[in-house]
Amino acid sequence: MNLTHLESALRKGFEVKLVIDEIPCQECSSSRGICGFNSTTQICCNVTSLSGGVTCVPQHQPSADELRRRCSERFSCGNQRNLYYPFWIPGREYCGHPDFKLDCSGGFAELNIASVNFRILNMSYDSSNKRLARSDYLNDLCPPNPLNDEPLIETVLQFSADTELLTLYYDCQLNSSATSPFPSSYFGELGCDEGRSYYVTRNLSSPLLDRFRGVLNNLREMCKRKVSVPASGPALNTLQTNPNSNNLKMALEHGFELQDNSNCSMCVLSGGSCGYNQNSMAIIIGIFVALCTIGGFIAFLVLLCPCCKVRIFRNRKTSDDRRQEKLKALIPLKHYTYAQVKKMTKSFAEVVGRGGFGIVYRGTLCDGRMVAVKVLKESKGNNSEDFINEVSSMSQTSHVNIVSLLGFCSEGSRRAIIYEFLENGSLDKFISEKTSVILDLTALYGIALGVAHGLEYLHYGCKTRIVHFDIKPQNVLLDDNLSPKVSDFGLAKLCEKKESVMSLMDTRGTIGYIAPEMISRVYGSVSHKSDVYSYGMLVFEMIGARKKERFGQNSANGSSMYFPEWIYKDLEKADNGDLEHIEIGISSEEEEIAKKMTLVGLWCIQSSPSDRPPMNKVVEMMEGSLDALEVPPRPVLQQIHVGPLLESSWITEESSSISEIENRNLQVCEKILS
Repeated sequence: MNLTHLESALRKGFEVKLVIDEIPCQECSSSRGICGFNSTTQICCNVTSLSGGVTCVPQHQPSADELRRRCSERFSCGNQRNLYYPFWIPGREYCGHPDFKLDCSGGFAELNIASVNFRILNMSYDSSNKRLARSDYLNDLCPPNPLNDEPLIETVLQFSADTELLTLYYDCQLNSSATSPFPSSYFGELGCDEGRSYYVTRNLSSPLLDRFRGVLNNLREMCKRKVSVPASGPALNTLQTNPNSNNLKMALEHGFELQDNSNCSMCVLSGGSCGYNQNSMAIIIGIFVALCTIGGFIAFLVLLCPCCKVRIFRNRKTSDDRRQEKLKALIPLKHYTYAQVKKMTKSFAEVVGRGGFGIVYRGTLCDGRMVAVKVLKESKGNNSEDFINEVSSMSQTSHVNIVSLLGFCSEGSRRAIIYEFLENGSLDKFISEKTSVILDLTALYGIALGVAHGLEYLHYGCKTRIVHFDIKPQNVLLDDNLSPKVSDFGLAKLCEKKESVMSLMDTRGTIGYIAPEMISRVYGSVSHKSDVYSYGMLVFEMIGARKKERFGQNSANGSSMYFPEWIYKDLEKADNGDLEHIEIGISSEEEEIAKKMTLVGLWCIQSSPSDRPPMNKVVEMMEGSLDALEVPPRPVLQQIHVGPLLESSWITEESSSISEIENRNLQVCEKILS
């Protein structure tokens, strides 16, 4: 037998005999009926004149090439172009998920989930994100009879990390006094015709709302209708900063983003197509059908060869390629090339900041937006880990007091992070010795409160708790309204909220702000309370900046005594009535603010982590009255020897040393509290 005989045999093909009774289908056709098939089972024919009723034959499966061709083609629906899996329209059942059938009849691409219509606003193929919005809220804050949104099926698509649930309450039998404890950043009133209506800008389960459970219970009981609508975190941040109906309308019209929660993205990247097996109810990856015949075996070999090529090609990928794919798959962010980074910064022309892990440049995106571009330094240590930490941490956040991450670059040793640009720069510019702008205590208090809200969100408001580990003035950025935003997550660590203790093999932080337990475990275990200590030191640094030009640069005992000791001595003087007779050139309102910030700072810098309040309690203390604050116990610091730091340690030293910070804090606290 030679190849010619084999080729001849293959060309003759083979016969297939249908093991069914053909008579019913013939009778169906002769009676002007049509033989068809049920896409979930078999070929069927309705024969009303026959006692047998419906007759079915085994379903015809499209060939592998046909399925791949069908599902790799994009399709249009309404005003949207280039749509693909999991969305589908009639005729493309195999190429989409059953729950994501689109309706194109109204000029828009819409889908219905649990009787609620959603409109597709945008499809991004670079980041695999899809932006949707509830159709009934696109032009109306008070639609007639809005339905409560059922959860989307997140086995196929999942909410992006910055999605929040905006809750609206309609026809409420409440007066304004019943909702007065709610801050305007989290709560507002709608102008609907029927009764009073309200909205809440955060997920109702968020710990950020724990202090207002009583009001939320009243809303649930006294309002006839509650509707939860997904919304974009950045859009809600704008609403929280400036609460009004226009910003609420814009947040609802902006919609929310969904991202792939399956292997479909990787399948498409490897040249395959995504579809859905209507029989097994499973996603088909790299669609093909195995045929139990000689011809089917040959077809399988033909299909296998490209797969082998893809596999060989994948094996040749460098570790950098694998890291980029990992980042793309895990982080729904815009990925910029190094050439794009270089272009947006005009070849790194303008430096706007420097830190322990990189240099920050001013940049401009194609749409004209100003951005800050942080280019990480190359080092032997955990530079790669720092980069992944910062990108993954920031990608999970969305809060008015957390800097917004816009994208990243990762090409070999070149790594950059692109985030929003804040014209006022960092806080240290306003509280350093060389500043020409002196902020009053009211402004400093607002900044301190904003930072507290940001840390509260990192510890309690994210899906996974984020511990920053490097809170300091250089990492607090200020916008045009002096609203603070926490930045620089290079040392951040993610942990489950139920974990109270963290395991760290290195020491991380900045001298002067680092918690004692980070240096020596004799003080306790490392946890989110380490951020609380750094926050307390930040507060004292801010107080120390107040009219510091009036005081000398040195304190007689500043280098020999831990500076909280001086504060406690002055508190004792205040208890004896000396405080009211000291004129320090500030108003009574500012004096009360200074006392409150000092007491909160003292609570935060307790030497034992267990004695420090959590950040949600810190926010409550900052927003509460001064009379409700007690003087914390006097911290006891043990004399410990700090040996050489490990090579893996991440300790940075900014322009101010620890003794300078303590002396400066001491001078002002001595004036305020004595």
